[in-house]
Amino acid sequence: MAETALQDRVRVLRQRLEADPGDEMAWYGLGSALLALESAPEAADALRRAVELRPDYSAAYRELGRALLAAGDEEGARDAFHRGLEASESSGDLQTGQEIRVFLRRLTRSADAASQEATANPSATREKQATARPEARTWYKKAFRHFVDDRLDEAIAGYRRAVEIDPELAIAWNGLAMALAQRGDLDGALQAGRRLVELEPDDPLGHTSLSMFYQRKGMIAEAEEERAIAMHLQLRRQQGG
Repeated sequence: MAETALQDRVRVLRQRLEADPGDEMAWYGLGSALLALESAPEAADALRRAVELRPDYSAAYRELGRALLAAGDEEGARDAFHRGLEASESSGDLQTGQEIRVFLRRLTRSADAASQEATANPSATREKQATARPEARTWYKKAFRHFVDDRLDEAIAGYRRAVEIDPELAIAWNGLAMALAQRGDLDGALQAGRRLVELEPDDPLGHTSLSMFYQRKGMIAEAEEERAIAMHLQLRRQQGG
């Protein structure tokens, strides 16, 4: 929908809500339109109103999660998605439930990557977080939100900008590798994955990713080698070594 049409829709819905502030569908429509206009905080406010009025409104929870992600509130987004999943199961809205599960899987995948990075070397992670240029991390966060929202081109561009600013921002290299792989650019994913391994050679995550990329390329020997390295590192970590 063109921006002018979206703005007209927002105006009409606001007028409608002035007359009937208890119309949950109008709040949902307003939130969706504001999200399309990239007014994420306002969209989240409207969508919160929709689910307050109708606690089983699974589609509104889904859009609320998307709005919170766009606003940078990953924890709030996760909570909204879980609530939406519960609502979809209660109401039998299977399609919305499937869509919400996709968002949750992407959030979980990204959170696991960040957690594994921090666990592998906590002191190094804290030091990198303290010294990484704020602008690079801002670009990483933007790219992550695009990735979760399945906007791969925007995600890839954001990750590339992040590593251009801070070439040692490992988490951005990981994001870039995963986004390129999802788009089907396995050569690019391998290049980004190798850079991740250079930065974090003792982190099993990077080696696991490389193994998957090699597997998809049909490079079985390389895939098995990286898998073995990842398993060795994981075992060493479990043993406290």
